[in-house]
Amino acid sequence: MKKIFRLFLVLIVAGHMLSCETDFDVIADYKEVAIVYGLLNQNDSVQYLRINKAFLGDGNSLTYAQVADSSTFGADINVILKETTPGGITKEIVFDTITLSNKQAGDFYSPNQLFYYSLEPLNQENTYELKVTHKKTGYEVSSVTRLVHNFNFTRPSPNAVKKSLSFKRSSTQQGKFIWENAKNGKRYQFRFYFNFKELTTGSGDTVYRKIDWVFPEVTSEKTDGSGESSVGYSNEQFYLLCEDKIPYPDADAEAAVTARFAWLCDLEVTTIGDEFNAYLESNSPSTGVLIDKPVYNNITNGFGLFSCRYQINMLIPLAAETVQDLSTTTNLKFAKPN
Repeated sequence: MKKIFRLFLVLIVAGHMLSCETDFDVIADYKEVAIVYGLLNQNDSVQYLRINKAFLGDGNSLTYAQVADSSTFGADINVILKETTPGGITKEIVFDTITLSNKQAGDFYSPNQLFYYSLEPLNQENTYELKVTHKKTGYEVSSVTRLVHNFNFTRPSPNAVKKSLSFKRSSTQQGKFIWENAKNGKRYQFRFYFNFKELTTGSGDTVYRKIDWVFPEVTSEKTDGSGESSVGYSNEQFYLLCEDKIPYPDADAEAAVTARFAWLCDLEVTTIGDEFNAYLESNSPSTGVLIDKPVYNNITNGFGLFSCRYQINMLIPLAAETVQDLSTTTNLKFAKPN
């Protein structure tokens, strides 16, 4: 959407430069162009779609961008998701409008923004075809996606009776977090969250905090659900992360902490569909001789992206030996394990 907007600005500037020599009208006859963005996730209680229209007019386009009517269809469109089972049974899911008020200020209007939403539950086995139709003109755009299927961790194993996560500091052996590849999943992002509690002087309140450890993204070769993906780490990286992120930068705030207590770790893998991966690749910085790469689009008769995503989590405590190693790291103030 931003690239189309920049194209409009280029056309306006070019028209201004040529106006001194000859009359040149860069404003063509009006044509409806829908911009659609949506990622379906069957674990979400609400499905949201962002549907806007491209615009161009006389004067400053940045001024038009601040007016909601310039880029919104409002209630003038029907938004329908056609759900088809493997057996060919279909039903229609009708989306309604909702206004959210959390958009940060920028080139386009804020803080209110119009979305289209549905509370209808989705099924990972089914196919979903989106159809957006203008009620008055009949203009229509469409797209199709499947959903990412559920998947699981394999290391650490979710089936272990007594499972814990060890980062024994004296061990130099390379560790791995491993998970199954999901059907219809293409790119994976693994994040590690370490949750802990703090006791402070004065009020004696318990403060709950967490730090995150973001790993490089992983792309699978296939999307049929076969194989596994993984990220590697060294145990020492965990302690360096804690030493960097846990102590407060403010000396007084850190001095007020009397003790910290290790709590649960949250392992999280987010995966996206093949279409979303292609979209991200087309928008990533160019590393070759081609400066401009083709813009990915899977919206028929429009522009944008319609795809899927999914996320799994595992809560797991730290092993006692790891808590012991944390307690001997002097600047972290972690209590020894019981």
